[in-house]
Amino acid sequence: MKFTSSKLILIGVAMLATMTLAACGGSQSSKSDSNSSQSPDSNIVNVSNSKTATNIAPEKLGASGEYDEHALAKRVAKALDTMPDIPDSAKVYVAQKANTVVLKGSVPDRTTLEKIVSVVKSVKGVGEVNTDGIILK
Repeated sequence: MKFTSSKLILIGVAMLATMTLAACGGSQSSKSDSNSSQSPDSNIVNVSNSKTATNIAPEKLGASGEYDEHALAKRVAKALDTMPDIPDSAKVYVAQKANTVVLKGSVPDRTTLEKIVSVVKSVKGVGEVNTDGIILK
């Protein structure tokens, strides 16, 4: 049987996808009852579509159910942006290490920092909050 280059590419992509799923512990699924559900392990979210099922930790779960390395930091930053009572003098940068949110920058006082930490802790997927990089001005 003779293959054209486009058929070989398609076969290669299919093989790569299958090997990637197998290496990640993913499985083929023909059901798509829901886009995401909590697995028995509460730290993993099962995200599925009509072709594949993938387990994604909550801190890596993007807004549309996709894998996102910085998803938690993005959700925290969005939550902080909606806080009306944070003064303009507060300059806070958000990063993440696994499910730990790392805050850096400066805030005018301890009360502002406590409000920020409270909001950060309310975001789904946050395990810990590291404020070592915050300077009180």
